[in-house]
Order: sequence, then C-alpha cells, then structure tokens
Amino acid sequence: MGWWERRRLNRRLEAAEYRYKQLRWVDAERELRAVLEVATDGAGSLVGSARTLLAQALRMQGRLQEAESEARSAIAAQPVPGDGRDGQDVLALVLGDMGRHQEAADLLAATAAARARITSSGHRLVLKSRSDRLQHLAYLGLHEEVVAEADAVKTAASGTDDIHRILLPLAATNGLAFSLSLHGHHEQAEQVLLPVLEEASQQGLGRFLMVLHLGAARALTGQGRAQEALAAVDQAQDTFDRTPGAGALTQDLSALLLARSAALLASSRPADAEHEARRCLSQCERRLGPAHHRALEAATVLGTALADLHRNDEAVELLHATHDAWRTHFGHDHHGTIRARQLLAALTDN
Repeated sequence: MGWWERRRLNRRLEAAEYRYKQLRWVDAERELRAVLEVATDGAGSLVGSARTLLAQALRMQGRLQEAESEARSAIAAQPVPGDGRDGQDVLALVLGDMGRHQEAADLLAATAAARARITSSGHRLVLKSRSDRLQHLAYLGLHEEVVAEADAVKTAASGTDDIHRILLPLAATNGLAFSLSLHGHHEQAEQVLLPVLEEASQQGLGRFLMVLHLGAARALTGQGRAQEALAAVDQAQDTFDRTPGAGALTQDLSALLLARSAALLASSRPADAEHEARRCLSQCERRLGPAHHRALEAATVLGTALADLHRNDEAVELLHATHDAWRTHFGHDHHGTIRARQLLAALTDN
C-alpha cells in the first residue's frame, strides 16, 4: 500500500471515529467496512485500529457475537497492546456483556501484564486494565481478590499524572464498593462511596458520577433506606439525561432501570418494581447477553416483585429459570445463585 493510499484510509478512519463519537454507530460501521475492504494485510496498525473501532460500534448496537469476532480479528492484526484502546480492551467489554466474566478477567490480567512488559507496571493503561478487571472479579464473587487489587491499584495510581491520578483511584473504589454491596456489606459500601462521590462531583466527572450514584443507590437499598436510594437513582438519572445522545446509551439505561426497580421493591411498591424490572430486561436483551449479571439481577428482582404481588406461579417459574441461569454461569455457591435459591425456598415452602 502506497503512502497516499494509507493517508486516505487514515482520514476515513478518522471520519469513522468522529461518527462513532457522535453515537452514529451504523454510519461508523459503514465507513469502517469500506476502509477494511481496501486495506491490505501489510497495514497491521491501520487494520487493527479499524477492526477495534468496528468491534466497538457493533457492541454499541448490541451485536455481540459480531463484535467478539471483530475484536479477535483486531488482536490478530495487532497482537501487542499499544498505548490506546486495543482489541483486547474491547474484547473484554464484549465478553463481560455476554456474561463471560471469567474470560474477561483473565484477558484483562494478561493485557495488563503485556502492557507492563513494554511500558512499566505503574503505567496508566496497565492500571486501567487492572481497574477494569475489578468489576468482573466482583461479578464472579471474588471479594477478597477485589479488596487486595483495589488497594494495589489505588496505591500505584498515586504515581500517575494529570487526570488519571484522580480517575484510577475513583474507579478502583467504585469496584470495591460494588463488591461490598454484592456481598451484603451495604453500610461499608456507602462509607467507601461517600468521599469519592464528593470528589467526582467537584471534578464534574459526568458519567462516572452517574455510576457512583448508582452504587450509592445499591448500598442504600441494601440497608432498607429505599427513599434515599430512589433519590440517588434520580441523581444518576439527571446526569444521564444531561449526557449528549443519552437515549442511545442503552447499557447505562439498563443500569438505571435495575437500580430503580430494586429501590421500588424495597419501598413496598412491587407493581412499579415489576414495570421497571421488565424494562431493564428488555434493555438487557437488546444490548447484553442473557448471562450478564445485570440481566440475572433484574430477573431476580422481577421474580421477587411477582411474589409480592401474590402471583406465585409466575414468580416460581421465573425464579427457577433464573436460579438455574445463575448456577450455570456463576456456580452453585455464588451470591446470586444463593439469593435466587432462598427466594424460591420461601415461596415453595409456604
């Protein structure tokens, strides 16, 4: 490929990235496929970048199997992680969306190690991979590992520069709080989140602030402080609504719907909780795999709401299926499996 052709394709790649940032994922996909049609095998870096961005665009459209394939093709074109988002990063996101959290965690650990070999163990991208891995470890129920890794990431992040010195500890703390809540340590999760919520608010961190408010809502719901939890969800919703193109960000919307459904259930409003849980499941079906932790959590909330509405046959049928899905994807002793089993026992013993 000649210099001029490579330059032309790079400009088309930039145009595709611009469309992607505008949330015009279909347009970005079309441009990227046009680039890949004419790019030669020798253009490894360009092909790797195009396939990485294409995998991202496909993921945002909910086309997860295609996104996985493109991310793996991106890795094949550019096997060594570089200094930006690579195929490995996108593949980890897609695997997580599909509920394959162990694979995602293993991939992020390998990516962090590969980046450390060509940079340093304290490089921001190494720490970013380790921080991203925390969420998957939390989903898997590996709380002790989350605690140790979150502390290590926060310590190492003190040596990074500019905004990463702030963002990396906040992300690690969020992962820790999430794991604490999943294991029923709701008061501890709230205490962990309070200072980072204040800092994120002062820094005007937008979407990250939304995520922290949702974490606070989970911690408050777990303590039975349902009205405060609903207020936290409203704060998260306000941040979401002010995000340009928020209507297209259905993964964020499903997180909001799950938090609201759980808080409504704790508020003794099972009919409203049912409505929001069904909306969440609909969003999960569009953008996440059926084995994603959020989809199974929403199904558990829905089953509980149905039981509270005295629709026991529906509740038992749904909770049986949900329990089996938890057990299949996360194991017999996972906290999600145990919760579904306890709910089923309460219904069938009566």
